[in-house]
Amino acid sequence: MALLWMAGCSPNALDVLEGYSTEGLTYEETSVYYHGKLAATLGSVEVAYDDGKLVREATFVLTSSEFNDIALNIIKLIQDSKKDPDWEIEVELKL
Repeated sequence: MALLWMAGCSPNALDVLEGYSTEGLTYEETSVYYHGKLAATLGSVEVAYDDGKLVREATFVLTSSEFNDIALNIIKLIQDSKKDPDWEIEVELKL
């Protein structure tokens, strides 16, 4: 089973990610690379009705459990790269 790490799009969520580095990470189209090695791919895009509002989520799936430790770094990279601040970003971990 996979666990999900999620960061919202509010300014507070960005503060939570402030201490995480994106060094060594690159984001190209729908893939994330760590030092040139494929670390995560876009697994799904969802629209949901949650607590009275529409929520848009993008879930990236890690390619291996070796990248579990950098899941929050990946969220920060994508959060910093996206053009629409209303999207929520998730990273699905590997066991």
